[in-house]
Amino acid sequence: MKILKVTCQDQVGIISKISTILFKNNFNIIKLDEYVEPEQKFFFMRAEIEGDSDDSNLKDQIIDQLGEDVFVSLNSLEKKRVVIMATKESHCLGDLMLRGYNNSLNIDICAVISNYDSLKSLAQKFEIPFHHISHVDLSREQHSQKIQKVIDQLNVDYILLAKYMRILPESFVDFYKNKIINIHHSFLPAFIGANPYKQAFERGVKIIGATSHFVTSDLDEGPIIEQDILHIDHSYNAKELSDLGRNVEQMVFSKAIKYVTEDRVFVHKNKTVVFK
Repeated sequence: MKILKVTCQDQVGIISKISTILFKNNFNIIKLDEYVEPEQKFFFMRAEIEGDSDDSNLKDQIIDQLGEDVFVSLNSLEKKRVVIMATKESHCLGDLMLRGYNNSLNIDICAVISNYDSLKSLAQKFEIPFHHISHVDLSREQHSQKIQKVIDQLNVDYILLAKYMRILPESFVDFYKNKIINIHHSFLPAFIGANPYKQAFERGVKIIGATSHFVTSDLDEGPIIEQDILHIDHSYNAKELSDLGRNVEQMVFSKAIKYVTEDRVFVHKNKTVVFK
């Protein structure tokens, strides 16, 4: 099975044109999702297709029919190669490695990179290569360059920030545009930055949550992929909120990664369209 994704300005007969091309090339549509953004009339489509025919010029045929401004991707539904970056917290890292181990996520974890060595033993339990790249006495640029040297040797599709607690420089983020996925321990845009559960406790909130998003040079403001919340009340202290929040973070992060690695996510400006 392959995943066909199409985005373009909306026009009459898009689905008909695409389905006709697939039919002529002996491809069958197993499932199709489509959405038109109401303000700018932008069209998004994801189709699961099957067929034994040659698909080498399928993208070109669709572009010829719909115009040069169309974006078309055609990918096999195979595991995406990922590297996980972490600092000291283990809950999101451990959750992803377990999900990768039992094949509940469409990922092949190539390595774990951390600026501390405290998570090395956890990675070793899953027989995943661990790279300790210390940030001590290095600028952010120097540190990121060392990380990039490792990543570029691994030929990865995505970089997953599993509670990686350092701000990445703009040059690094721009180089891997729409390839870096973060989990933020807050229901964005509320409580940006450090100690969000302490901020939430002091504010007396009645819900806590987590947000997974693509990383951009604007801190914690990249396109949001997935969010979720838990309802709480005045009886919870800051530590209890943090403990509950870790569970939400794991679930939100794994869902976001599932959607991205199954080619269910479209990035449009600073928003996403997600076919779940």
